[in-house]
Amino acid sequence: MKKQLAKVVNNYGRTIQHLCREIPGEFKADMIHDLRVAYKKLRAFIRLLQVADRKLQLPDDLKLIYRSCGTVRDLQLVLEKLEPQEDSFPKFIKSLHHDLFLAKELLVLNIEDVSVSSSIKELREKLPSKIDEDTVRQFVQQKIASIKILLLALEHEEELHGIRKALKDLIYVKKILKEELPINYPFNEWKSDQKLLDLTTLLGDLNDKYIALSYFDEDSIQHMPDEEQLQLKQLQQHWTEEKDQLQLKAMTQVKTLQRYLKQTN
Repeated sequence: MKKQLAKVVNNYGRTIQHLCREIPGEFKADMIHDLRVAYKKLRAFIRLLQVADRKLQLPDDLKLIYRSCGTVRDLQLVLEKLEPQEDSFPKFIKSLHHDLFLAKELLVLNIEDVSVSSSIKELREKLPSKIDEDTVRQFVQQKIASIKILLLALEHEEELHGIRKALKDLIYVKKILKEELPINYPFNEWKSDQKLLDLTTLLGDLNDKYIALSYFDEDSIQHMPDEEQLQLKQLQQHWTEEKDQLQLKAMTQVKTLQRYLKQTN
């Protein structure tokens, strides 16, 4: 069983290592996305294994690359969103491009400093000897319990983000078990995979809107020319209204989770 667990870790490790070689240069958004998804799937798998061994942790070096990719990705996202209006605030966009340049430099430095193969080897050596259906059952129960707690406290974007992360962990682990490990999924904790996939997509879109708005802080706007400040504030207001509408939709749909999630004893 440990060899099979190691194979899953190796597969994601090879993907991350390959993308670390390919990303510097063009910094293609799809490659950065793929690296972050591979990391998230590996992280979900490790969270499953933590049920069997609480001491198991992802190496900090892999987290560093993931977060550095996230900064580049966020800046690429907001610049793409601003592209249709780039003539309206050239200095603001120039400032974001400078931030993106620095983020890319930092990502390259982190990639050069980190040995992904060594990090994966370190992780592989600490894997538990086995997991079983009871391990999976406990993992799913923990995730469902955390979602239910977040639903009770549902008020802000933070709760929605926490729910999205838990749902993604459930979705990733279910797929890994189905495709890569000889462990039967002990129960069906939701009635419709597609409904949850659609919900996580909606919550991801909402998160992207929060990320874009985070670059419109008061200090950044105040450092822009007067003619740009007014237009930036108007755009900020427009994006905030879009975000609020999407958040209302997300809140409504998230509340229906009780119909699809089922606590299993």
